[in-house]
Amino acid sequence: MTEKSEKNTKGRPKLQLDCDQIRRLSELQCSRTEIAYVMKCSVDTLDRHHKDCIQEGKAQGKIKLRRAMYRNAVEKDNAVMQIWLSKNYLGFQDAPPTEDSNSVLPWEESTDDSKK
Repeated sequence: MTEKSEKNTKGRPKLQLDCDQIRRLSELQCSRTEIAYVMKCSVDTLDRHHKDCIQEGKAQGKIKLRRAMYRNAVEKDNAVMQIWLSKNYLGFQDAPPTEDSNSVLPWEESTDDSKK
């Protein structure tokens, strides 16, 4: 009888990937393919083991970008950013809605003959 005192050493060694680096790359909105290239692993490996790091990094990157855009618009009075934000977040448009209305006010006069 032989005892199995040694750990199974068959197969490829497991990759030790730095979650912080993956998160930083994700903050820059790098694609999963680009992150896999930098980390020297497959996209499948990233998806299997580091999906949370990627999602967290992408969310943090969007928050940082949104914060920078807001600061440019509000604190630095950047008119271009104010217009862009107002269109995207407030629903403003370049042109007013086109309506073929001849009346100045949004209601019509009553044609009730009983008041005459």
